[in-house]
Amino acid sequence: MHNRPTGPDPASRRPYSWTVQSSIAQDGAGGSSSRAATRRANHHGTAAARTLVLAYLGCLLVSKLADANPHPDLRYLPFVALCFVLPFWYASGWARAPWRKGRWWLLLGQAAVTYLGFAVFQGSWVGGVSGLLGALVLLLVRPPWRRWLFGALALAEITLWLTVGLPYRPSVNAAGWMLIVFGNVSLGVFGLTRLLELVERLESTQDALADAAVAAQRLAAATDVRRAIVYHLNEVRAQVRHALDGRSDATRTALRRAADAARTASASARRIVIDLPASPALASIDRIERVTPALARRVVTAVVLLFAGQYLLNLVFPAEGGATARPATTVLAVSVAAVMVALQLRHSRFRPDDERPAGWPWTLGVQAVLCFVAYPIFGVVSIVFVAYLSGSILLLIERPIRWVLFGLVAICIPILTAVGPSDLVGLPLQIRWSCYAVTTLAAGGLLVYGLSRFHRTAAELDLARRELAEAAVTQERLRIAQDAHDTLGLGLSTIALKSDLAHTLLDRDEGRARREIVHMLHVARTVSSDASALVDGTLNLALDEELATAEDVLTTADVVTTIVRADLSAEAAVESEIASILREAVTNVLRHSTARECRIELACRDGQLSLLVANDGAARGGEVTQGRGLANIAARAARLGGSVRTRLEGGRFEVAASVPAGKGERA
Repeated sequence: MHNRPTGPDPASRRPYSWTVQSSIAQDGAGGSSSRAATRRANHHGTAAARTLVLAYLGCLLVSKLADANPHPDLRYLPFVALCFVLPFWYASGWARAPWRKGRWWLLLGQAAVTYLGFAVFQGSWVGGVSGLLGALVLLLVRPPWRRWLFGALALAEITLWLTVGLPYRPSVNAAGWMLIVFGNVSLGVFGLTRLLELVERLESTQDALADAAVAAQRLAAATDVRRAIVYHLNEVRAQVRHALDGRSDATRTALRRAADAARTASASARRIVIDLPASPALASIDRIERVTPALARRVVTAVVLLFAGQYLLNLVFPAEGGATARPATTVLAVSVAAVMVALQLRHSRFRPDDERPAGWPWTLGVQAVLCFVAYPIFGVVSIVFVAYLSGSILLLIERPIRWVLFGLVAICIPILTAVGPSDLVGLPLQIRWSCYAVTTLAAGGLLVYGLSRFHRTAAELDLARRELAEAAVTQERLRIAQDAHDTLGLGLSTIALKSDLAHTLLDRDEGRARREIVHMLHVARTVSSDASALVDGTLNLALDEELATAEDVLTTADVVTTIVRADLSAEAAVESEIASILREAVTNVLRHSTARECRIELACRDGQLSLLVANDGAARGGEVTQGRGLANIAARAARLGGSVRTRLEGGRFEVAASVPAGKGERA
């Protein structure tokens, strides 16, 4: 911001009946909702950031319309407004396709309207408008060419002004101001818009990072599942084939080995949550988190120094009509500038713990004093530091009152202009100057705040997307562990039971024994397929098949089984989850009881799909307290918005699950 002439010297549970709850159930129910909540919060944050960028551009527009330099008439206003059309469009984020496909044409369009102003108004054109073209070049042109092109634009800027005539004297002040305001506008629009784009990329890649982390976990889990389960299943299948091809003694040996391998695999499935390898360290998808701090730091530093440079320029080479500062005043002014720059860089520095700098109320107070108390000494040149003060207020004061204080600081400018010291003679000139100064310094405050805040927002978003990825990995580990425990457990137990049964039948009913051995081979193939599917997250169980399997395996175990099933009308995903619950409940009957009778009931009433599995022979508390089966059942029901109830009475154990028939989303 340049200045007009200054004054004379400028410068608990119930027995046998309770509801099963688990932290896994809660995590399963909340996995997708937490991701959605994070996404909404981040979207809100980037929307606010975009508003800030547009507000900054709006302040710039008003300041250029109310240009402090004299103009013979108001014909320059539509030309200035036209120069802001493309920057506003780009910063809005709306309809970006033309910017990707025809950026050079758009840059040429911006150059045309910019330099048309020089051609039409010459020395009466508005300084700093060219900075919008410089900002678009920095945003759209790839390195290293953008640096060279930006440098050429800066050279063209000063050359054109020297050619058409500088708007005021002395020439050193005017030429210096033209370059400073060009750099300030270019870096301001570029810095805020570029950092907003980086923050948006962080937001848009959070799901990608979570998906990549889950994929890495599945890859790691696949190796462990192959080692712990599939390897033993292959051994089961090989021994079953030996049993089918061998003689009596060989068959017995093969059946025994098959049963051992199945039980080993079953034990591995039960403890896979412990053995599952940890996910690899999360790596960034890109270099955003490294680029953002460096970019913000460089741009903040440049902007702060440019403001200070303009202050010193106005002091050492005052505008025409102003008095030259005395040496003592100049030394004092340089000292004030050094203190203000140091304080502002301290206030703007990003801290990972989000803590404000120690003693910030005092340093903020010093900034306020140096802005206003020095005004009688240095005149209007000192109010350039209002940009520092307003930016620090927004950065350091966390409550909404900061915006009130920001407004009060802005209001001080026209008040100071009215009381002097300055030679802004006449109300129209004071009003125009005040409008120009308020919007310019408000834009500077928003710029300092925005650059520092975007740096912090980018770091917060990067931390949030990493936490989201870690939560997704944890949820994936629990899903794999639950599916391995629930889905594979019954199949592996079935193989072991059928192996024992076939071994017993060899001397009594060789034909039936052979049928059981063939069925073992079929079950082994099915379990092997399920093992691969559960790692991929594509495992879907058919309820009809699970009912048939349950009846078969219970019958094999000499358990009299009764199945009562009503007509069901539920979504496929819900039936698949209920099938998993049924499989785990039957596994619990086999593993934790000496059941002789089992009753399975399926019903669908009032939009609720219910499953009841009841058996005798339950040890007191055994089916409730052993293993993770009931906790997994509760987690699966919770994912569907349902509940699980268990009851143990007189050696009879019941587990009842109820879920909405129409909600089939897995977390």
